[in-house]
Amino acid sequence: MSYCLSPRTHTPLLPCTDLQGFKPSCITVVEGSSSLVPDVLFRLCVSSVISSGRDAMFVDGGNSFNPYALSKTAKSFGEEPRKVLSRIHVARAFTEYQMDALIHGLHDAVEQWNPAVLAISYLPTLFSGSDGRRLLEPLVEHLKLLTESSGIITAITSFGGSWDGDRLLASRADRVIRIEQPSKKLIRIIDDGYVFEYMPVQPGQMRFTDFEESESAGGDLPGQNSAFISCPA
Repeated sequence: MSYCLSPRTHTPLLPCTDLQGFKPSCITVVEGSSSLVPDVLFRLCVSSVISSGRDAMFVDGGNSFNPYALSKTAKSFGEEPRKVLSRIHVARAFTEYQMDALIHGLHDAVEQWNPAVLAISYLPTLFSGSDGRRLLEPLVEHLKLLTESSGIITAITSFGGSWDGDRLLASRADRVIRIEQPSKKLIRIIDDGYVFEYMPVQPGQMRFTDFEESESAGGDLPGQNSAFISCPA
C-alpha cells in the first residue's frame, strides 16, 4: 500500500490522501484510540471531492464530525473549503435505531449523489445494549451488500477494543488498519501484516528527504527518510 506525502510539508500522511490505498466495493475499518483515526475519514472525504471529482457521504455515529478539520484539509490542497464542504453530505445518529434507519436509507442517497466515498464514524459505539447487539450484525451485512453493489469505497472507524461490536465489524471488513500512537513522537500503523512507523516532524524542521530534494541537482549521496520504518508485523 502507499503512504502519500503532504503537498506542503512533505510529511507522511495516513493512507487516505488520494484514494489509491482504498478499493471500491470494499469495506475498510480504521481502528484505534489515536486522535488520528477520525482524520482518515476527513481526508478520505476531501479526497473524494478533489481527486475523483465526486461527492462523499459522512454518517456520524460518534459525534466526531469536524468541519474545521475538513476545511483545514481542503486548504492544504489549495482548494476552497466551502466548495469542498458543499459536496460532503453529513447525517448524524445518536442512537442505534437512528443509525439503523440511516444505513438502510443510504441506497437512495447513493443513487442521488453518486459518491465515491461513504465514511461512517465509530459505528459500533452506538450498539452496546442488548438491542444494539441484535441490530448490528444484520446492519453490517447490509452495508457490505450496499458497498459491493454500488462500487463505493466504504471506510468505518472503530476503537478496536475487545467488545463484541468492534470484533464483529473487523471480522466482516475486507481490510483493517490499526493506528496506534504510543507517544507524541511516534505513530504506528498496522496494515496488511506490516507495521509502518514514523515520527512526525515539527513545522520548520527538515528531514533527510528534504535535503535529498535540495541536493538533487548535484548531491552525491541520496538521502533517506530515517523517520519512516516498515517491517512485517
